Parts: sequence; structure tokens; C-alpha cells
Amino acid sequence: MDEITLDLEKVCGNNIYTRADGQILYDRIDESLKRYSKVIVQFNEREIASESFLDEAIVEHYFRQTSSDVTNRIILRGVTKPDQMLLGTIFEYRKRLESKKAKKLAKKIKSSALTASGRS
Repeated sequence: MDEITLDLEKVCGNNIYTRADGQILYDRIDESLKRYSKVIVQFNEREIASESFLDEAIVEHYFRQTSSDVTNRIILRGVTKPDQMLLGTIFEYRKRLESKKAKKLAKKIKSSALTASGRS
């Protein structure tokens, strides 16, 4: 199986706090997904504890990707328990946020369709 391991420290160094820092890892994962069937991100038990970094670097893949198998292709290793919990919290928040956006868009489309058909 063709896979690549991205070591957090080698990819990001000490830049593990901001969205801009997370974008660097996001881009590396994105590039790797185009070339490999699996992308392993090795955290080496290094605690991040930054919502901005984790959201941008990791969670964003689950909401931007058009491929539904991304969850099977990105493997996180050596993630500390606090960061595992934080990732779960961020992911659940983003799911709720995306659901609200979808409902709002559906309501807007329905309203536009009614207006176009002359029934408002």
C-alpha cells in the first residue's frame, strides 16, 4: 500500500498555534492525498491544544474534501488525549455549523423557488 508519514515536527517545527500554521500542514496533507492512498500524520505525543491549528490542519479536511473516504485515508498517530478530545469537540461543532448553513441555504432556495413561481 502506498502511504506517506508526515512528522508534525518536521512539517511545522514550533509553528503549531495559528490558522496560518495549520494551513501549512493542511497543504502538505492535501498534496499527499493526491499522491498516496494513506496519509499518516505523526504527532509524537506532542500536545497542540490550539483549536485554530487543529481545525485548520486536520478537521478542515473532513469538510472541504469532495471524497467521502478521506476519513479512511488520513490517519493520526501519537495524538495526546487532550488533543483527541479537542479534535472531537471541534469536529462536532463544525458538523453543527455545517448543518445550520445547509438548513439556511435550503430555506433560501425554497423561498426563491416560491417567489419565482408566483407563490410567496
